Amino acid sequence: MLILTVFVFITLSLKGGAYVYYFENYVNESRLAAFLDKLPAFLRLSEHTATAGFSLFNAGGIVFMIVGIAFSKGLADRFGKRDVFGTGLFLSALCLLAFAFYSPESVYLIFITQVLHGFFYGLTIPLLWAMIADVADYSELMNNRRATGIIFSAMIFGLKAGLSIGGALVAGILGAYGYDESLVVQSPEVIQGIKMLMSVYPTLTFMVSVGCLFFYAIDKKMEVKIENELVERRKK
Repeated sequence: MLILTVFVFITLSLKGGAYVYYFENYVNESRLAAFLDKLPAFLRLSEHTATAGFSLFNAGGIVFMIVGIAFSKGLADRFGKRDVFGTGLFLSALCLLAFAFYSPESVYLIFITQVLHGFFYGLTIPLLWAMIADVADYSELMNNRRATGIIFSAMIFGLKAGLSIGGALVAGILGAYGYDESLVVQSPEVIQGIKMLMSVYPTLTFMVSVGCLFFYAIDKKMEVKIENELVERRKK
């Protein structure tokens, strides 16, 4: 769970850092302006086209992330936290990968994919911390003592480490492709790098997190077993 947490937050930092560069340098400005002009005026959050597009893109993902959170508990109660978390993370990773195939003119697809990504990732948000609590229960079951404090402290460390590493990677990747903030128009290599930063690189780090779940033994059956055995033990 610690490794998983680190890579989840590396991903969040990577894709979050890529958004502004993606809209300023990759998305076609005229197509984006035409798309924004068809929307109600209150949804245009800035007079600058790229900034307005980025803001709406980010807001749309957050709104549908909240919708995903609302569905999370019901699905987890039925299928188990691990399986719902893994499925949501995998599908959200596929949405990120889809950006690698979109042209600068594919504005509608870009926004639709962000909405789907927000929903699928939203399914995982409450489950991450619930799964960490299950680890504390598992520790109590196996070792006859709870280690809630040290387990959650480790995960907070993983969160901060992931955000820090992800932020450094954004700067490092842009630098490796030759990004120059003083240029109005970036080179084709830089544009390709920004596209990769938005799609392939965060997909890879999300997939590492999905891979970690193959070693995470607390499925729905184990959840019920842990809960029942701890209840009986505490009664005694």
